[in-house]
Amino acid sequence: MQTKLKRLLTLRHAVQGVFVLITMYIGLSFFLFINQLTTSATVTLSRPAGVEGFLPLSALVGFRAWLGTGSFDPVHPAGLVIFLLILLISLIFKRAFCSWICPVGTLSEGLAKLGRMIWGHNFKVPSWLDRILRSLKYLIIAFFLFGIFFGMSGSDAAAFVQSPYNQLTDVLMLRFFERMSIVGFAVLLLLTVLSVLYENFWCRYLCPYGALLGVVSYLSPFKITRNESACIHCGKCTKSCPNRIKVEESKRIFSPECTGCFNCIQQCPVKDTLTLQAPKGLGKLNDPSLAIGIIVIWFAGIIIAKLSGHWLNQITPEAYRQLMLFMGV
Repeated sequence: MQTKLKRLLTLRHAVQGVFVLITMYIGLSFFLFINQLTTSATVTLSRPAGVEGFLPLSALVGFRAWLGTGSFDPVHPAGLVIFLLILLISLIFKRAFCSWICPVGTLSEGLAKLGRMIWGHNFKVPSWLDRILRSLKYLIIAFFLFGIFFGMSGSDAAAFVQSPYNQLTDVLMLRFFERMSIVGFAVLLLLTVLSVLYENFWCRYLCPYGALLGVVSYLSPFKITRNESACIHCGKCTKSCPNRIKVEESKRIFSPECTGCFNCIQQCPVKDTLTLQAPKGLGKLNDPSLAIGIIVIWFAGIIIAKLSGHWLNQITPEAYRQLMLFMGV
């Protein structure tokens, strides 16, 4: 059991670690690109397209424009590609993006572990308040979806995609962290402290992206499934779930909070009592097959986007300079 637990933890954490390193590389590359752009007449560095993965609202508007006009986002194409890949992964593998790829999810998990190291456990919000707070992320994503898909026409969305603000939104994001206000710092500090005290605070209560993926994940054929005849009702699965799902009380987990993290499967002392599988024995996933599936979809999608010309934008360094002067950044 300990060998299996160690292997499972190592695999998921290894995948998380790879994507954290990729994220750090993209962030550093973008910082160096913008720094060279503003301090040197000659630009030798390239803008990393992957930075657009941190522009979810821009991707959502780009998606609306694509549906309404048939034109794939020319300003932040990589952002739209990443958005579509995340939706596809959630459609097939539940919210596995959150627990295997998302760097914010990885950070949140690490902060919760820090809390357990300090106090021996994470604190829990009372059940009645937990239900109220969990609705916040769904209200937030509903607000954005309504405003973008019902408040904007396809041409409106396409116009926003081409707007100076959207063209420079990646730089504006960088400037937010470089020139953070006291209010911004206080909010991030508060979220950090709450994430140390309460496991997955941001992901559980406030992340609109997670809310959207949770809704999409309802359509995933794969669900955590419990063999009722083999279950000994030890409660370890429920206790280990970072999303407070009552695993031992359900035959199949349909909750949008399930991220396919395998914690419950790892902790179960009876072999094959808990599995991630499709209905009627149509397929079962273990941790290596889930990891391979996620990685194949992710990198194959990016390769296809690059080969089809839907990855890099056509904004030149000089155009970036002019936009930055126009926007005052």
